[in-house]
Amino acid sequence: MKVDPAVMTPAKPTQNATPHLPEDYDARISGILPYYSSFHQETINFIKSLPFSPKVWMDTGCGTGSLVNKAIEEFPNTKFLLLDPSEGMLGQAKEKLSSRPAGRLEFLRASPTQEFSPDSQELEENRML
Repeated sequence: MKVDPAVMTPAKPTQNATPHLPEDYDARISGILPYYSSFHQETINFIKSLPFSPKVWMDTGCGTGSLVNKAIEEFPNTKFLLLDPSEGMLGQAKEKLSSRPAGRLEFLRASPTQEFSPDSQELEENRML
């Protein structure tokens, strides 16, 4: 069977962006995702149901940090890595979490396509160990 190389070529990645300004995101997201807050609580409930508490929690696409802002209280021994391709969102997350213990938070700018090179993926996997 012959495979057409064009079929195997990935599409050009699109920018990972929201139509809202970072400073307006929290006020507007519930209009787009009516159960936005419930998604966060269900995620926290799921992680709490595990037989162990995570040492590290990686929130990819962290936005303004709302999920971590809730989860950090529930998991006092967990370190949180917040990744987002938007500097503006990371800025909002840093501001929102500024009163939280800095040693438990790390903010990282992610690739807009969420693609990782083998070296960076290995780095992240080693960091998680």
